[in-house]
Amino acid sequence: MHAARNVTISAPVEMSEPVRNSAWNNASAFADLKKFERALLVLCLGLGAAQIWISRYALGSDGVSYLDVGDAFFRGQWAQAINGYWSPLYAWCEGIALGLVKPSLWWEPITVHAVNFVIYVLSLFSFRFLLHSVLRSLRDDSADSSGEYVPLSQWILTGLGYCIFLWATIELIDVSYITPDLMVAMFIFLLGGYLVELRGSESLGRFALFGVICGTAYWSKAVMFPVSFALLAILLFSGALSKRRVLGVLLAGVTFLGVSAPLIAALTAQKGRLTFGDSGKLNYAFGVEPGISQKNWQGEPPGGGVPKHTTRQVLDRPPTFEFAEPIGGTYPPWFDPSYWDEGAHGTWRLRSQIRVLVQSARNYSKMLIAQLGLLTGIGIFLLWGRAPARRAILENWPLILAGCVSIGLYSLVLVRSRYVAGSFVLVFMGILGGIRLPREAQRTPLTKYIAAAVMGSILFSVFVFLAEAAYITNTVYDYPTDKDYVRAAEGLRNMGLHAGEKVAIIGDGDVQYWARLGKFKIVAEVFAPDAERMPFWSETWERRRMAYECFRKAGAKAAVVWSPPASVDPGWERVGNTNYYVRFLTR
Repeated sequence: MHAARNVTISAPVEMSEPVRNSAWNNASAFADLKKFERALLVLCLGLGAAQIWISRYALGSDGVSYLDVGDAFFRGQWAQAINGYWSPLYAWCEGIALGLVKPSLWWEPITVHAVNFVIYVLSLFSFRFLLHSVLRSLRDDSADSSGEYVPLSQWILTGLGYCIFLWATIELIDVSYITPDLMVAMFIFLLGGYLVELRGSESLGRFALFGVICGTAYWSKAVMFPVSFALLAILLFSGALSKRRVLGVLLAGVTFLGVSAPLIAALTAQKGRLTFGDSGKLNYAFGVEPGISQKNWQGEPPGGGVPKHTTRQVLDRPPTFEFAEPIGGTYPPWFDPSYWDEGAHGTWRLRSQIRVLVQSARNYSKMLIAQLGLLTGIGIFLLWGRAPARRAILENWPLILAGCVSIGLYSLVLVRSRYVAGSFVLVFMGILGGIRLPREAQRTPLTKYIAAAVMGSILFSVFVFLAEAAYITNTVYDYPTDKDYVRAAEGLRNMGLHAGEKVAIIGDGDVQYWARLGKFKIVAEVFAPDAERMPFWSETWERRRMAYECFRKAGAKAAVVWSPPASVDPGWERVGNTNYYVRFLTR
């Protein structure tokens, strides 16, 4: 794939008869293609809106922390608006929206998801930029080549491209997740498009913009800081080396560091050490070696470091922790893990690293096998295109390698589909843009049938995913539903709890989304990550009474629990029509 040139599609040019009749240059076909693309854009917008609506009350544990950071930013509380674990850009966007709209309790999650939909729309048009960069490059190749093998038609690439976008954003990321992963994908699409555009172009303005996008992407997620260095290296070697290209990449590097510097400086000042973020280091300690606890870490296991400030364990049975100060947020242990886990560090061990790599490979396999139709279609095209297709795909190494950087980096620590969705799009667009088929294949219906089958399989998968999400959202389970959190927050307010008051919980504070909606602060907990095996109720009454007293001393006005046993202690009251129960401690 070569870089784009400035080509005006509608302008008449002198060309050979085979090229004039080609689908790449026929003006009428191009007008029809634009209509086809508009229909695909409408489909993408409709499916994205459907997913947002289905999950309009969902928040998520990470989402609560991002929203708390956003609130702190809007209030000008800079010490809390930046922390070493949650990157600020996405949180600040949500915080500005909530601060300006000031929604009611029921409308807060809907407002949050409306911001997500705006980001989804921006990511859609960022992908469109990537797609059109690839198409322009291939159009130039087609105009310059009279070989026997030609690229896939614009119709096929456009259709497959938007279907892959839907798979990545709807299934892998899930537009309804209150996390910055969709925003990161948006930046990845833009960077991929500029990698294609800058293969032959040496526009210093575009090089500078590339660096700005890298820096802004780092503000959305810390992993983009090391990834951006790899992207700059790919950018340098993606085209013919010249003094101007070297100067352009240096300019991109300077703008990248310039945009990144304020956040690095703020984090460094806060932590008292040079850092661009602690999420990678802590996730390695959590998930690889030595496997420390994500919450309420007290220094175990050996080799994980020495905690500098931890949550305070005030009772061993049941395991009761207090964390009212000094960190804010709805649930302080997850509002800033980089504070509570200060002193933790990972330890490299070959056996542990191999274990994680194997698990990462399994996760990637599950993602790809779920799109067996796409893999099968690509395999058929590769067999059909033979050596010319393989050579052309190798020529697309910058786009493919750019996608593989994040995929490889995450495989070392933790793989979640939403982390790598944008990177998968780059890889597949690089492969599809490199496929070459015999020229007569453009005229045979078989090519269109294969492409249609692939698109159909992807869309079927997306529709099934949305249908399953709708079913889960509207089905009653033994655990709280999204609406239960809203009802619980509303019920607790009706029972006398006010915004800003402190509460305690029995369970895992990580999933107590009602507290965020009610604007309560969780200051203590009997930690039990598995609600079905909660040890609290098996303790003696005396031990339970001691836990209640610890809650009261921590400043909690009430304790809350989900679905306690029938023989619940006296004093617990049901919250509205939910299975939440509250026990007031200071009445």
